[in-house]
Amino acid sequence: MIIHHPPFTIHHFTSLGSTNDHLKAMTAAPEFTCVFADEQTAGRGRRARTWHSSPGDGLYLSILLRPQSGSSSKIPLISLMAAVAVAETLIERGVAGVDIKWPNDVLINGRKVGGILAEAVSGGSEALRVILGAGVNLNHQSFPPDLGETATSVAIETGERIAVEEFRDQLLDKIAEWYEVWKRGETGLIINRWQQLSTYACGQRVTVNLDDEKIAGVTAGLTETGALRLIVGAGEVKTILAGEVMRLRKTVE
Repeated sequence: MIIHHPPFTIHHFTSLGSTNDHLKAMTAAPEFTCVFADEQTAGRGRRARTWHSSPGDGLYLSILLRPQSGSSSKIPLISLMAAVAVAETLIERGVAGVDIKWPNDVLINGRKVGGILAEAVSGGSEALRVILGAGVNLNHQSFPPDLGETATSVAIETGERIAVEEFRDQLLDKIAEWYEVWKRGETGLIINRWQQLSTYACGQRVTVNLDDEKIAGVTAGLTETGALRLIVGAGEVKTILAGEVMRLRKTVE
């Protein structure tokens, strides 16, 4: 089924392996093509993690963006922008306790409710394509044992079911707004809004798991490209480009 929600064209499927993979294969698709599924059987998140995608319980959505050449340095901000859009959509629906953990995990009351996976695809003379995947737990009532302590859903937190397609369209409107900001080069607005919405942004004592080491420090905001600043030791500032952030304790006074 094809649904038009300008500027987006949404291809709706009952079940797919991965909405990102399906959209990636649509090489001739125009910008703002979306793939939306009631269920994913092979969904994944950042760092090759699987994403629990049961039928009708969550939002499983991928969006095709075609940034202009010369904007590659701003690509990392697309995933931060999408996390802001998810958080704002939840807040506007009256959900309390919304937070963002760097770089783009959306939380409710400290548990993960949504994640973003942005994949840049190009080859040879092909123009850059960005596949922006968003997964949000909406109506889940429970999770597998390995996720039970860290994941949540809007329904678990609020006691109310969410109309998935209504949430999808509201989120798409938010993404369209923020993508215009991104295209205008007003990346400082994205960074500032992300920092407003995240308790992890500044003054938070965390550990960051890198591929080959673990670093402890206090967060000190984001760089202009969306990297995390971390104060370690006697005031040294490290710039973290990728890693898994874990909170150690409540915000430093």
